[in-house]
Amino acid sequence: MTIALILLHASPEAENFRAHTAVRLAGAMLADGKDVTMFLVEEGLHLIHPAGADDNPARQLFIELLEAGMAVQVCGASLRKLGWNESNLPAGVIKSSMKTLSALLSQADEVVSI
Repeated sequence: MTIALILLHASPEAENFRAHTAVRLAGAMLADGKDVTMFLVEEGLHLIHPAGADDNPARQLFIELLEAGMAVQVCGASLRKLGWNESNLPAGVIKSSMKTLSALLSQADEVVSI
């Protein structure tokens, strides 16, 4: 099975739609039978913000993919920077580190940074 890693550091509220593109790509990769992990860092963590807009299409699709079993990890330093802790994470999202990201990069067959 192909292992895919998507590194998202763009906010879903940004006007450039990079977060939405990343989430759509994750869905397409899952549909192709790939093992997908999304790693959220910096502004990408806003995808899981508890007070995020419910009408945001990137966030809506992300929640669907998360519920379907997509692996999601978040940068612990970015989490602290936002003043969040692990209790702010939705079910299925794991607090992680740059060391783990390094390992994920080494294991991945395909890497996308958005």
